[in-house]
Amino acid sequence: MSKRMRGSALTAIVIVVVTLLLLLVGELHCCCCAKSPPAAASTPKSQAVPAAAHSQAPTISPPRRRRHNARQQQAAPPPPAPRKQDDHHPVQPQQPSVAEAEAVCGRAIDSNNNTSTSSIDDGGRCSTLLVFGDSTVDPGNNNHLLTKAKANFLPYGVSFLDAYGRSPTPTGRFSNGRLPTDMLAEKLGIARSIPGFFDPTLKLSQLINGVSFASAGSGYDHATAKRLNVVSFSTQIKQLWRYKLLMRKLMGPTRAERLVNRATFVVSAGTNDILFNYLDSNRSGYNTMPEYDSYLMQRLANYTQVMMMLGGRRFLFAGLPPIGCLPIARTLLGAGEDRCDDNLNEVAASFNSKLLDLSNSINCNHQQDARSAYIDTYNIIREATNNPSNFGLTEVWRGCCGSGMIEVGQTCRGRTTCTDPTKYLYWDAVHPTETTNQLITNAMLASIQQLYS
Repeated sequence: MSKRMRGSALTAIVIVVVTLLLLLVGELHCCCCAKSPPAAASTPKSQAVPAAAHSQAPTISPPRRRRHNARQQQAAPPPPAPRKQDDHHPVQPQQPSVAEAEAVCGRAIDSNNNTSTSSIDDGGRCSTLLVFGDSTVDPGNNNHLLTKAKANFLPYGVSFLDAYGRSPTPTGRFSNGRLPTDMLAEKLGIARSIPGFFDPTLKLSQLINGVSFASAGSGYDHATAKRLNVVSFSTQIKQLWRYKLLMRKLMGPTRAERLVNRATFVVSAGTNDILFNYLDSNRSGYNTMPEYDSYLMQRLANYTQVMMMLGGRRFLFAGLPPIGCLPIARTLLGAGEDRCDDNLNEVAASFNSKLLDLSNSINCNHQQDARSAYIDTYNIIREATNNPSNFGLTEVWRGCCGSGMIEVGQTCRGRTTCTDPTKYLYWDAVHPTETTNQLITNAMLASIQQLYS
């Protein structure tokens, strides 16, 4: 073995050790900085991927096809839609302008971001998406898990067209059609959709465009994922290391590292954490919801540090929707036929405020040349709820599947659906329709411009 090969191998081993130590330190730091849950929901140490029979992260056979990296020209994103205010929901923070960011940071910020090109040199465009989170961005990873949190059956996917233009195609996506990350990839000219990393049919050449590590039912709290036997957020990050190893095999270590540096890391989770904790107040042991969402934010901050150590430089953090407006939340909390639960919305607004602070801190510190943007999911859904006709919607209080008030996942299986999902805000009692996902995609496109300008 040459000295150069031995050096590369030693470097890879050092990175693995440092990353695992960071994961462990991050878990311990969470325990020190926030009130720990009781034993049943304790913060876990980093764990190995379990065997296939009880797998949270199924093993992927190394792809065999030859290298392939055809790219399309990036599509020009539309300008973001103007936002309106109302008196029915807490006002949400929005992504600051350069001037506002300077005020937050207390110093001038270079709007051209003339940072070192040693870690970032992407030609001003996004060409890879790496996705982490829950059902909002899971393209079907849970299909390969021993869990009930699945959507690989009708009526899910009734509007999803496969590569041959055939429909319906249940893929495991919790929607009638595509997810925001799918449409974002298409708008950027990357691919028509983002595949799940746990798909055993995935080819090595497909990984270049990006993958989703997300798992429906997951959250920032490890106990949330354990509840449904799905992939925890920490395990999703461990799969990022496996992704890098596959890229090193395909492209070599230098190009693989550059690929990850140039990628956009999309993070979308938290709804399951809040809902499970809010509706089951005895689960976490926290006295107040502010204590719990501070705990969640500390975990996310630690996870973000590990993603940076693994090469992440550009991050899109999706905020929580107005959870109190979800049909299932209104049903369980008795909010009424056409009324949101204001208390639960305030919890979501508080979480989003902390998430925006995290995003701003990344931009202010310029740690490892990292950039971040906040996706204002809350106001997108809120505006559509209060002014449905502006978005071509006619039903914003019920989902399209079944009664629209309680059905989600397995309880939606085989149910009758509305005749025109494009007129509905929600597909089931929790998840948006493809029409709503398109609104979120538009916001993502605007944020991508900020990250790569």
